Amino acid sequence: MTGRSALATVAVGLALAAVFADEPARWLVAEGPSGPADVAVVLAGDPGYERTRMAVRLWHEGQVSLLIMTGGEPGPGDSATSLRDTALALGVPRGRILMEEVSHSTHEAMVAVRPLLERLDVRRVAIVTSPYHQRRAYWVARRALTEVEIVNRPARPSFWAPDGWWREASTRRIVLTEYGKLVYYVLRGWA
Repeated sequence: MTGRSALATVAVGLALAAVFADEPARWLVAEGPSGPADVAVVLAGDPGYERTRMAVRLWHEGQVSLLIMTGGEPGPGDSATSLRDTALALGVPRGRILMEEVSHSTHEAMVAVRPLLERLDVRRVAIVTSPYHQRRAYWVARRALTEVEIVNRPARPSFWAPDGWWREASTRRIVLTEYGKLVYYVLRGWA
């Protein structure tokens, strides 16, 4: 795909936004399949810790037995350490949390957790992220984690919802940025 093709894809996405209103944002939210997984991979970029709270809920419900926190950036929600500290405060034992502390992107996180998953002989992974980020995270996980089944667990509740996304500048920015990142990841061969 060339740069022009990528721009054309973004233009089509914007045209769809005008025609179908909420559908382009709803498409970003990948769901399922249901059922338990061996581990939950919690993606950084979680300043409100909604992703972390979702993973903790899955652990408390017995849907996963282990959490893998990702993120090599400093700061709240961007470091695996900050996600771990939140999970600990919400009752997950330290021994049920693993850390991936080198990644600076979704792609890097998936590549970095692959050896952990192989060492643990994991068969089913729940990817936990924000609803708008779930489709890209799923696509990247499918490419990077080819030996495991991937299940999607978008954070609920979330500050972001697809309905009426076009009404506010902040939610428009999220959707348009996510489509741009999808194009970039496809062009790089990461999704």
